[in-house]
Amino acid sequence: MSLAMGSAQLNDARKALLARWEELGRKWKDDVAGKFEDRFIAQLDRDLRDASQAMAEMDSKLRKIRRECE
Repeated sequence: MSLAMGSAQLNDARKALLARWEELGRKWKDDVAGKFEDRFIAQLDRDLRDASQAMAEMDSKLRKIRRECE
């Protein structure tokens, strides 16, 4: 699997997680839900976005290195 493909899969999983969280949020609307979102979901979202972006950037750099070595 290429880094670009892994990045795309990670981004798809992130979107699925956020969609499920939004769906759950329609039923779970108390203070605990808000704290859970602040403590876990928001941080996980940022981390997954950062990881996906880093993977995409690394894929771009690796492709450039391969072209230069040909």
